[in-house]
Amino acid sequence: MAYLGSTQEMPIQPPPRPSSVLASVLAAGLMLTVAGCSDVLPLGPAPAAPRHLATAIVLQAVRSQPSSPAGTCPAGSASLAEGAKFPGSGQCYRQLGKPLTITSAAVTLYQQPAGPQGQPAMYVLRVTLPAADRAALKAITTTAYHSRDQLATIVAGKTWGIGYVWAPFTAGQFEIPAQSRNQALQLERMLVPSG
Repeated sequence: MAYLGSTQEMPIQPPPRPSSVLASVLAAGLMLTVAGCSDVLPLGPAPAAPRHLATAIVLQAVRSQPSSPAGTCPAGSASLAEGAKFPGSGQCYRQLGKPLTITSAAVTLYQQPAGPQGQPAMYVLRVTLPAADRAALKAITTTAYHSRDQLATIVAGKTWGIGYVWAPFTAGQFEIPAQSRNQALQLERMLVPSG
């Protein structure tokens, strides 16, 4: 994935599209789909069924825009409010199309243990939508995939990740990565009602 590293206007090169990648977003650890990884461990019981979320999750297709030499965003774009630091945070983005607002889902916290070569443990929240919302998830990810735009994950008005869509999400699931266990737990508390 190419991000703009300076304020000079540069074309963004979309990533190549691997044909065998699962329906996932892969953006330097953003919205990783870890289904199929045998060493991913749930960190608590999985909810039996989707339920009303304490805070909605918004998925918004976006296109990154270079900022001006003065560091301001061009007309029609803005920096997204950050809930977490991630590659591409602080850049300018233009919203594309209508966002998808998710108010019910099953949320499960997972950990991928640290790797043998010093890779840190990774934490993700897997979000499983009710059957009634799966077509909308497939539609927004299909649009982002075909246009080669990015998908922002927004919770409580703050952006938790932005990544490219490598294939439409057809199973009704996506994942929100966290940079630490504490950040994952914070996001889980924001989404899952207590009690």
